[in-house]
Order: sequence, then structure tokens, then C-alpha cells
Amino acid sequence: MTTKFPTNARASARTRALVRGAGWTTAAHWMVYTLEKLYLASTGTLGMVGSSVAPSAYEQVPDPGAAQLGNAAMGLLAVLVALAAITPRARAVPRPALLCAVAVLTLSTAALTLLVATQAIWLHVAISTIGLAAAVTLTTASVRRLPGTTHGPPI
Repeated sequence: MTTKFPTNARASARTRALVRGAGWTTAAHWMVYTLEKLYLASTGTLGMVGSSVAPSAYEQVPDPGAAQLGNAAMGLLAVLVALAAITPRARAVPRPALLCAVAVLTLSTAALTLLVATQAIWLHVAISTIGLAAAVTLTTASVRRLPGTTHGPPI
């Protein structure tokens, strides 16, 4: 699939900046998630900052700190995928593998957004919604090989 790119260098540079901004925003969203999970791991609590968890949840999770560290590791992986999608050095990663990873990243962001929407913590909802918009933009740009993506044309 080929995409027609604007021949105007200014438009191409603007597209590149928007795509890279979406990648950095997606990475920042998941870094906030990672830092929150690291904080919760250090306190040994479940859930999210600002929300309460039923005491029965602690009966089901033998080590809340380890569970939150696992969540933080997944968040860090999402950060790395988002950055790989906009980094020219990641061209060594096969395009289909990177597209699958970016698609999973976007689906994970959507699931997280739905999860926090049920908790009604509006700061979390706002941050997750911004992260979701950025992830969808990054995925669309990666599929279309727009300037600014790893497998897009160089400017």
C-alpha cells in the first residue's frame, strides 16, 4: 500500500512534527502510568492513586507490590513501543512486527481509558483520553507510513 505524500516540504515537515508529537505524547501517557504503578508498588497497594480498592482484592493478590511492578513493566514496554514507532534507528525492526506492537499499544490504551472511566477519577480519564487520541494518531500514521514514523519516508 502506498500513500501519496505532499510534495510541499513545509507540509511534510508539519506532518512529521505532528506524528512525532503523537509518539511523544503516547510515550508520556504510558510513563505517567508506569510512575503511578511504581509508586503503588512502593506502598504495596492495589488500584490507582485516588481510588479505593475492596479489601477482598487483597485476598486475591498475595503480593500487591509485585503485581504493581508487573503493571509498571508493561507500562515501560508501552513507552518503548511508542518511541520505537517514531525513532529512525528502529528501522531494523520489521514493519509488520512494529505495526502489531503499535496496534496492541493502542488497544491497551483504549482498555485503560475504559477502565479509568468506570472509576470516575476525572484527571485519570482526561490523561487517558489524551493518550488514546495520541495512540490512535500514531497507529494511523504508522500504517500510512507518514513522515515522522520509523518506516515513513525521510524528509
